[in-house]
Amino acid sequence: MQESDIALESSICTGETVIGFRSKTDGRLLNAVAVRNRADIAAFYRSYGFSYTGKFDK
Repeated sequence: MQESDIALESSICTGETVIGFRSKTDGRLLNAVAVRNRADIAAFYRSYGFSYTGKFDK
């Protein structure tokens, strides 16, 4: 999996946001981890050896 495969998903019911790798075959989010803020997103990137560049900042 590559950095370009990283995606965020938010639940419309609970508002919970998760980050993971989007599968190219079926679109599912793999290795999903709950995130609450930018620091959680940056930690996810670091855990896979990537540097967070602000892709998901709003």
